[in-house]
Amino acid sequence: MPRVGEILGTWDCRVEAGKLREFARAVGDTSWRDDTVTAPPTFTVACSAEFVERLVTEILPVDRSRTVHGSQSYEYLAPIRAGDRLHGEARLLSDEIKTGRRGGTMRVIRVAIEYRNADTSAPVCREIMTTIETEAAGR
Repeated sequence: MPRVGEILGTWDCRVEAGKLREFARAVGDTSWRDDTVTAPPTFTVACSAEFVERLVTEILPVDRSRTVHGSQSYEYLAPIRAGDRLHGEARLLSDEIKTGRRGGTMRVIRVAIEYRNADTSAPVCREIMTTIETEAAGR
């Protein structure tokens, strides 16, 4: 089981104009136009999708029938534009068992993803995601 502070995965992502268009349509971003080169605000979720799948099925396996996405926050340090190459690195911030307000326990997992420009190493974006797995019935 990974420890707090451990790097859980790394990957690269090319920001393509067509993917920006598809993402904007998928999230209903009506302000995005075909001549826009800046990524919609939550575009990095498309870059981390494969990692997140591995996270919940292999790295920190959770029971999806008892798991909810608790929160997601983004801190942008530079614009993400078509043509950029991003390097993502995910790190475990915490993995704790807490008592729920209605009794029972829940596992609360927090992961930070740092994106850097792959060509310059300049920081671009930091995401923090929280995943909550509730206690199995009958425990």
